[in-house]
Amino acid sequence: MEHPSAEQVFATLLGESAVPLLKEHGFRKRRLTFTRERDGLVDVVNLQRSAGNSYESIRFYTNCGVYSPEFDRVIGRPVQDRPAEVDCQYRSRIENIATGIGPHVTVQADTDVPAVADQLRAALTEALAAMGQLRGPDDIVRSVGSDIDFDVLRYRLATGDESGAREQYLRARSRFGAEPRWPRLEEQFRKAADSYAVAVTDVERR
Repeated sequence: MEHPSAEQVFATLLGESAVPLLKEHGFRKRRLTFTRERDGLVDVVNLQRSAGNSYESIRFYTNCGVYSPEFDRVIGRPVQDRPAEVDCQYRSRIENIATGIGPHVTVQADTDVPAVADQLRAALTEALAAMGQLRGPDDIVRSVGSDIDFDVLRYRLATGDESGAREQYLRARSRFGAEPRWPRLEEQFRKAADSYAVAVTDVERR
């Protein structure tokens, strides 16, 4: 008896897990990207296939994102009508916001599809709950984990959150100040702050 290809197993897995679950939660599918609109935000779930896949094995990653048109308007960036995961201001791999799942899922001919489907459904359900906690651009700003996200810095400056911008700079300096790239990063802080006439980097000597 001929075994199914990894491609067939992958399609079966999605048909028993991500596709029906995300459809039930109001997502629309386009290839391997699922999107839904809610309360002025766009939630995005993207299944990213590995570049090294073969007939025998397919590996994929699950990327989650939340896009805020208002965030882009505030910082003066064009609003995306059909945002991809890369356009989202909040982005996370599923393993960082859900339990019971690793950095990737690998399917082969002998994969236990029902078991992996259960695992993926549970992780997606947990991830959607975490994404749903974000209600607007301010929540997104508070949830972004990187202090060298300069779009977040610009949002803080544009909305008058000067103390938040300065705290972001100081955290970045504390973490990256000893690295060779720090002068370049600091210059990006300075340029962003100058655009809003705020002296973010001057707090370092106070």
